[in-house]
Amino acid sequence: MELQGTQRLPGMRDLFEEENRRSRRVRDGLQFFLALYGYRTVDTPVVEPTDIFLRKSGGELASQMYTFVEPGGHQVSLRPEFTSQVIRLFLQEERTQPTPVRWQYAGPVFRYSPGETRYGRQFTQVGAELIGAAGASAEAEVMAMACGALASFGLGSQRMVLGDVGAVYGLLKQFKLSERATYFLLYSMGELRDGEDGLALVRARGQELGLFDSDERRGSMEALAQHLAATEANGNGGSDGSIGVRTSQEVMERLERKLRAADSPEQLDNALAFAQALSGMKGAPKDTLKAARSLAESHKLDASPLSSLEASIDAFALHDMKSVEISIDLCLARDIAYYTGPVFEVWAGSGNGVRLAGGGRYDGLVKALGGSQDVPALGFACTLELVMDALDEDAGDTRPAKRVLVAPRNDNAVKATLQAAASLRLGGEVAAVSLDGAADQASAKAQGFEAIIMVADDGTSERIWL
Repeated sequence: MELQGTQRLPGMRDLFEEENRRSRRVRDGLQFFLALYGYRTVDTPVVEPTDIFLRKSGGELASQMYTFVEPGGHQVSLRPEFTSQVIRLFLQEERTQPTPVRWQYAGPVFRYSPGETRYGRQFTQVGAELIGAAGASAEAEVMAMACGALASFGLGSQRMVLGDVGAVYGLLKQFKLSERATYFLLYSMGELRDGEDGLALVRARGQELGLFDSDERRGSMEALAQHLAATEANGNGGSDGSIGVRTSQEVMERLERKLRAADSPEQLDNALAFAQALSGMKGAPKDTLKAARSLAESHKLDASPLSSLEASIDAFALHDMKSVEISIDLCLARDIAYYTGPVFEVWAGSGNGVRLAGGGRYDGLVKALGGSQDVPALGFACTLELVMDALDEDAGDTRPAKRVLVAPRNDNAVKATLQAAASLRLGGEVAAVSLDGAADQASAKAQGFEAIIMVADDGTSERIWL
């Protein structure tokens, strides 16, 4: 029957029992594995103040959020990810939680997408956060735990891609650009990888933001500042020395500040060329790091920021996960802006595959959400629906051996029927009681029952297989 006006929202899913049971089994199995590493479960609200997710998440995530004003007048959002919530919880409980804190979580998140996605607009994340731990050993623990959790379900063939936002930032910072220009280049590397078209796009956007001032515009600003200075010196200003709402002296000082703050066009072009060359570097760790160091040296940069990525790889190797193929992608920055150090993604198989999990270090998030200082922290999350798609059909299946319908032979057998059903459940069978006493075989089979058990008033029974 087709219903009007009661359709499911696009991008949302309904789950029936079998898929729902399998989903719970895989989720519980992943969480059990995380618990083996000492990560305790926390749960957070589905709805939070919008500001928690916006402070360091970046514009892309903000455009995907379900945001509304609640009846109390507060702007709130359905959670698009867990990490910001977990850090908010840490800040509330900081005094009672000795570090390092190891927490895990599982639950639905919501992100709007105008088109179709593999997992819809509501999907389930399972993940963990390690708060208060610095260094490569902490990064290796989280990476190994992510790979191990997936391997525990038989996904032994994995590919882990590593990047390092902090290392790339450390290299770009040596061009002595403004923070604004440095971060602009850092988060434009994905587009710079697209060759000349990507370069043109980045330049155009930079000009819109005022980062790539043309020589003509810069010359006009300098000429105006000189003209105002000459006017002031010759006493030719207005009676009150003002231009509009500002005095000519204020206008001149403002222009001079802009000129001093503007990035050197030559340095900006050098940094842009470096960022584009670096964006194309990916592959085996040893060769990629060697090429990146050589590029840095050719630009007379200190290549030591790359050491953090090398240390993470060495620490991960101690976990002896031979089935995980490791590669480096220096363009990898993930899709949330709070990452500050090593970042990683785990893909199924050694080919293109499917991205199942991702995470990284975000040492600035605690302070950004109200903490008094930065706290080292990192974590990862996997998308449960994508993990399930990558598993064999029977992986995580906990279907009971038998599913039966229990029915009384007569009106006097109702109590015995209820007792029989309870006993069957204790034995691990799914036992549903026929509420109207009917035991139609065709109807029972259509409902998924494998047998009908007819119970007499003395408790004896007969099992009829369907």
